[in-house]
Amino acid sequence: MPLTDLTPTDWVNASLTEALLAREGGPPLYVAAKLGCVAAVHMMAEAGSHLEVLGPRRERPLHAAAAGGHASIAATLVSAGCEIDPQDEDGNTPLITAILHGQAGPVELLLAVGADIRVARLDGLTAVHIAQLPGTPKGIQELMLLGQDEMS
Repeated sequence: MPLTDLTPTDWVNASLTEALLAREGGPPLYVAAKLGCVAAVHMMAEAGSHLEVLGPRRERPLHAAAAGGHASIAATLVSAGCEIDPQDEDGNTPLITAILHGQAGPVELLLAVGADIRVARLDGLTAVHIAQLPGTPKGIQELMLLGQDEMS
């Protein structure tokens, strides 16, 4: 729904949603992405909310969506123009965060939109290294192999 189609009731609902989300310990867009609130993220992105707000560990909404496996929210944020490879306080990108949390959907999406698999965390590990760690789901390892092939 384009923003011009929003009724006064829609705006009140959006404002109430933002107020409720703000009580959860972070900027509303970050919290909505973390909790998987698809409609709230979509509306805030459409309304021009700042997409690079910071959560507790300097994580962005895209990190939160990736960690929670919310690929549709990640897609909304990317479509709205958010950074694809921002780093949190440990140097994790959203791609690395998705891998660490075993979330294949966001991994696939982030690779498809050009996430850089060579960005290193503070400890020097890249998404490729993280994907090779024991316990990483096989599907994610395969996605990363495909991503490496495309970078070659």
